[in-house]
Amino acid sequence: MTITANPEQTYGLIVGIEHYQATNWNVNGPVHDAIKFADWLLSQGVPTDNIRLCLSPLNGNSKLVKEFDINSEPATEHNLVNIITNDLSQKTGELLFIFWAGHGLITSERNRRLLCADASKTNWQNLDFNSLLLLLGSDAFKIPHHICIVDACANYLLESKGRPTNLGGKQFPSGQPKKDSKQFVLLATREGEKARVNSSAKTGYFSQAVREALEHHDWLPDMAVVAEQVKQQFASLNKQQLPTYFYRRSWNGDQEDYHPNPFEVAHNIPSTQACKFVDRHQPLEELHQLLQQNNIVAITDIIGKGGVGKTELAIQYSWYNLENYPGGCCWLNLQGVDIVTQLSEFAIVNDFPSFKIPENLSIASQLAYCWKKWQPGKVLLVFDNVTDIEQIEKYLPPMGSRFRVLITTRSSQLPYASIPLGGLPETEALELLAKLLRQEFDQKDLEFAKTLCKKVSFEPLALYTLAGLFSKPGTT
Repeated sequence: MTITANPEQTYGLIVGIEHYQATNWNVNGPVHDAIKFADWLLSQGVPTDNIRLCLSPLNGNSKLVKEFDINSEPATEHNLVNIITNDLSQKTGELLFIFWAGHGLITSERNRRLLCADASKTNWQNLDFNSLLLLLGSDAFKIPHHICIVDACANYLLESKGRPTNLGGKQFPSGQPKKDSKQFVLLATREGEKARVNSSAKTGYFSQAVREALEHHDWLPDMAVVAEQVKQQFASLNKQQLPTYFYRRSWNGDQEDYHPNPFEVAHNIPSTQACKFVDRHQPLEELHQLLQQNNIVAITDIIGKGGVGKTELAIQYSWYNLENYPGGCCWLNLQGVDIVTQLSEFAIVNDFPSFKIPENLSIASQLAYCWKKWQPGKVLLVFDNVTDIEQIEKYLPPMGSRFRVLITTRSSQLPYASIPLGGLPETEALELLAKLLRQEFDQKDLEFAKTLCKKVSFEPLALYTLAGLFSKPGTT
């Protein structure tokens, strides 16, 4: 299904953010991309007065903004929300183009957020992209059709590097869904991935690919064809350096994922028991690298008495990388039902096609059947809390196969690649303790808290125990 829209009845919200309040987030390129996209709209006959431009350039690019044909406003949360809710929502046009270039992230609830220019590490000003799409498609927004092109990161790393648990940001209210509203959404990155910028050319690789595709189309561009052309261009690039994923929601509501949707990947990942997951971003990255290079990897305990967060790290890794294992993520427990039964139940619950283990086979033959008949795609098997490595040896899939195995164990004497965990760094241990106690430490409390953390060797589980002993009644 396609739509028609006259250029004169088309509006644009064009955002390019290079300069952030947290200056170490600055990036060179998004303002150039935003101006080029606005210029493309003008070349297609979209009136100047129909285009809202929000730009926050680096100092060296300020002249480019001043010389452009359209006046712009800083891309702060206040300005963007005001334009969307008080200006564009009241327009009675036919089509809205949104182009956004800048930083973004994925929350622990898997919501995409777009960071505004006034964002900092203490005040994460952002827009909730999912709620924005709902607003656009409701009767609270008069323009019925929307094309959204977003060249922004969608990584989890910022969340684990010190941002507040409550990210805040603007969640847009919406009315009743409109049956005649159509949206097309094109995103530069899959969940957990960073958008890449060509600094020398001052452009995002994704933005450049979209512009080149649009140049081959008259008005109104067939976005399904544009998306396919972008896909083909990315397929020919070095996937280790450039993003390889985009997502689109087509006009008729169908969805196409150029990478598996993590919500559709079969898994039985247990719920996290941690109040806050701190200082494990580096082990997460190291763990992923090891699992690309090895069939079997272990998370071990250098202390040897538990409580250092092995299982929690495995849970976080499983969630953050679920889309990298389209064949499924299966957690196995040696203390529960036998392993073959657990594998069989996982396959049955997740509707694996033609999967039924024949009766009267030996365990070795039953396992061979499992590995052969498992659904397509790379698979992650997690053996949690292994006390004796010999327990699992007969259950391991063939070496060199598409199966990856992650083990959590207190044992450090292993023939496999491993990541040893110990206590947290002091800063992160204090952060966790303050979070658990639901209070901020003054100087006197801070010194006492440091002493307590040292007494328990900064071990996460011990910090939970301490918090329970020192919490005020009714706070935990």
